[in-house]
Amino acid sequence: MKTIMKLYKHVYMKYVYVILFVCIVMLNNASLRANTSDSLSEDQSEGDQSKTYIEHRKQLLENNEISKPKPYHLFVLGGFGPAFPYSGSSTLNGMTTDFAKNYSYVPAVEVGVLWYDPSRWKHLTFGIAFVGAFLGNQSLSYVQGLQKMDNNSAIGGFLGLSAIVGYVTGKFVPYIGMAGGGVVLSLESSNAYLGSVWGSWYSPVLGFNYLIDKHWFTGATLFWLFDQNLNGYHNSKAGINAFNLNQVYEPLLTANIGFMF
Repeated sequence: MKTIMKLYKHVYMKYVYVILFVCIVMLNNASLRANTSDSLSEDQSEGDQSKTYIEHRKQLLENNEISKPKPYHLFVLGGFGPAFPYSGSSTLNGMTTDFAKNYSYVPAVEVGVLWYDPSRWKHLTFGIAFVGAFLGNQSLSYVQGLQKMDNNSAIGGFLGLSAIVGYVTGKFVPYIGMAGGGVVLSLESSNAYLGSVWGSWYSPVLGFNYLIDKHWFTGATLFWLFDQNLNGYHNSKAGINAFNLNQVYEPLLTANIGFMF
């Protein structure tokens, strides 16, 4: 009888352990499901909040209740660099001659507007500016048929407009464009002042800007200026009836520093 009771007790305890184990597993699964459900609910709630924020901000922008990013920036830029002017075929009193200049150092100034609206133009940026430059201090300039010209014998001033298209890649903005306007050039030999003549100029533009911060930027610009119609220099006392510069070429490279407002 005692043996049967012990056997019964042993079997009973096994069933109790099995039931406890099953209960623990079921409770653990229920807890995992609850945690997963809570996590999904939190993720869904965060997603809903983010979606609501985007929609709300879009509505505020459409209603002009908050400011849109300014798509344009006024800027001023100063540049300085070397130029290497030389002429094509020129004429002196009807005879073909050469007019050559060795090199110059040219200061330049630009004032204009840059447009950048990534929501509309992605990476593209556009700019237009007034351009001014001063050409002077030539070394070893000469005119074939005249005596050697002194230093500072050719002084020029350039005014015009420049238009560019750039591509924004982080802080680096390469650009291309065109520029053109009017030029006045004064010539003087060692003994004869030949006068000042107005002409026109145009140039392809190639360069880059590097954005230091939201206001300051630096960079470099390459111009290749073509000066036209610089004709009519004369000095009757020196026997110069007509000296015509049919075209002058001036490669110009400037290092720049600028400020955006």
